[in-house]
Amino acid sequence: MPLMQKFSTLIRFLKLKNPSLVSIGLLLLVLTGTQIYGRTVAQEASPTPPATAASQNTDPTNFTLAKTLTEHAGGVGTVAISPDGKILVSGSSDKSIKIWNLETGELRRTLTGHTNPVLAVAISPDGKTLISGSSDKTIKIWNLETGRLRRTLSGHAGGIYSVAISPDGRTLVSGSGDGKIKIWNLTTGGLQRTLSPRSGMILSVAISPDGKTLASGNQDLSVKLWNLTNGRLLRNLKGHTFYAVWSVAFSPDGKMLVSGSHDKTIKIWNLENGEVIRTLQDESPVFSVAINPDGKTIASGDEASNIKRWDMNTGQLLQTLSGHSDQVRSLAFSRDGKIIVSAGSGSRDETIRIWKSQ
Repeated sequence: MPLMQKFSTLIRFLKLKNPSLVSIGLLLLVLTGTQIYGRTVAQEASPTPPATAASQNTDPTNFTLAKTLTEHAGGVGTVAISPDGKILVSGSSDKSIKIWNLETGELRRTLTGHTNPVLAVAISPDGKTLISGSSDKTIKIWNLETGRLRRTLSGHAGGIYSVAISPDGRTLVSGSGDGKIKIWNLTTGGLQRTLSPRSGMILSVAISPDGKTLASGNQDLSVKLWNLTNGRLLRNLKGHTFYAVWSVAFSPDGKMLVSGSHDKTIKIWNLENGEVIRTLQDESPVFSVAINPDGKTIASGDEASNIKRWDMNTGQLLQTLSGHSDQVRSLAFSRDGKIIVSAGSGSRDETIRIWKSQ
């Protein structure tokens, strides 16, 4: 029986016997940085070739590898870049958060305090506050400049897979393996609202540029849109077909949403009518998506350890960046769109790679 068929059979069996085991199994797979499907491929695959940037067309803007950061002692599941483009933050299965000088690659500070892998990081719009979420079920709020821990938020009953901060810097949103979305007052740390979508684990959250809409990528294959102010469900976007939606991102103008899924596709949604504008086909599960601030290109990270650049308007594959030796769990663009940071997450890759446009 093919591996993926066996895996699907196992999931159906767990759902019949004990549905909670499905979520527990998925959490363990994420924390190890390698899923059943990916691990089998990794064991059988030949060694990954040296870092290259192969272009699929004549697009004049290509990215090449500028630096590789190797200080983490575990897979890197999340990265974020400060609004001024000077600071890079990374979170790892080694339970630490590292703060880097993005230009030089120098490690400036290591933050410790989480007791399990760090799954999510975000930086406030003013560049002063760092948020981290962990599989230890807590969210920590740090002073980014000094590294001082300001506050720890508790309340989730599962690991924190994703965090997002509103454009005005006042609201924090967290998505968890407990199937809940929590909306917090970032200034006081007070819990404002809990959303219970009944969609399995919440794997990704994002806030629209105008701060009015919240998007969640969910284990049940859906993408849900919420009114951030009152928590009302606005739309339930369906179209992905296998396993989970791992990543969601709003376009800079707020008119479109991009989602990446284990079904090996990236979907571009029209938020006005909820329809799919375009589906981009990858060759392996897509774990992360990011949109260039100019709104013209999408970057995706996949299980096959590649970063791909796509034309937002045509869906054309522009470039494939190779060099990671395990799945790419997180991506971030600098505000000027000239840098992409990628995170290798798995037993065979504990690196961060910085790519610059030519």
